[in-house]
This record gives sequence, C-alpha cells and structure tokens, in this order.
Amino acid sequence: MNNIRILILIFFFIALSSNCQTNKDTDTDKLTSDFIKNLQSKTIDTICIYKNYCGGCAMKIDPDSIEICIDSPVYVFWKQNGKTFITKINHCWEYLDTAIKVEFWKIYFSNQNIIQKEKFEEFEYFPYKNIKEVKSSLLIDHSGVQIFKIILKDAIIEKHFNSFQMKKQNDSGIININYKHNNKLKSKLIMDILEKAVSEAEKNNTFKKIKSR
Repeated sequence: MNNIRILILIFFFIALSSNCQTNKDTDTDKLTSDFIKNLQSKTIDTICIYKNYCGGCAMKIDPDSIEICIDSPVYVFWKQNGKTFITKINHCWEYLDTAIKVEFWKIYFSNQNIIQKEKFEEFEYFPYKNIKEVKSSLLIDHSGVQIFKIILKDAIIEKHFNSFQMKKQNDSGIININYKHNNKLKSKLIMDILEKAVSEAEKNNTFKKIKSR
C-alpha cells in the first residue's frame, strides 16, 4: 500500500512539473499586463488590479481543468461607460467580463492623496516592558498577502500588506503596536472591499469560463 501511495505522489509531481512547464509562457503577470494593454487600447484608463495570495501555503488546484492547473488568480476591475466590470485572470481559463456593483472608486477618489502617502507598518512590539524607546519587529512565513494597484491613465498607485501586520497580537500574546494604525488606513478599507467583492463573485460563480489556456 505504501509503495502505491509513493507511486501516486511521484506521478502527481511529474504531472505538475509538466503542466508548469507547459504554462511557462502564460505567466499570470504577463497575462495581466496584456489584458491591461488591451483595455488601454480601448481608451479605458481607470483600472484596478487586485491579488490575494499566500506564499508557501497549500496550492489551490482547479478541479475543472483537464490538466493539473494551479489557480493563482489576479482580479481586474475597470470603469467603462459609467459601469464597473471585473474579470479573473489565471493560468487555467479565460473568463468573460462581468458588470459588478462595488463601492471602492468613490473612497479612492475622495482620499487619493492620503492613500498615496499611506504606509502599512510591520508587526512591531516593545520587547522590554519599561523601555518604550526600543522596538522590535516580528515576521512569519506563510502569511496571506493582499495587493491592489490603481491605474489612472499614466499614474499608478500600489499598496500591499500581509495579514500578520493586521493582527492585534500573535499566538504568544505579543501585542502589535501598529495594529490600530494599519487597520485605520484608507488602503485597508479598499482592500477589504475588493476582497469581499471577489469572494462573493467566486461564491456566486460570477466568473464564466470561455476556454482553457
């Protein structure tokens, strides 16, 4: 039985390696870049790119793909003729563009200068109870990362943070002194809206497949 399990695992990793090689020319960043250029060629100049991933975490496999396909999606929002549209970009499938109701543009445009200057701080703490002048940072592996990039004509604003920065304390009870600062940022509010929008879209099967990559 153990030998069979080993053979299955070997076959899986060979197949996965083969598929990754097949998809080397369909890198998600390039697919996204090409999609953005296509939008811009249609004089669409208000665009948002959103990605939520976890480095080193378990891989998400698309169950509907004929080949083994790692689903590491990028979501693109854009304004066109007064409406907001969304699509999903990954290695596995091409998807239809879909109109969506999402309220982050108004927040962004009302706070554009503030957001441009905002900075997410690391998880920091005071290692010595009575010495507040000394701070230390904590880092962990396998933390969730969120990124959004707003493209307005030729101007680009990009923000990213990892979920550990947003924690009030770690598992050992160490308090993050930047917790309130990070969670009050307008950038964090926009991240939350984008995450809710894509989570609901995934749950409601909003992304309709056109064809496999």
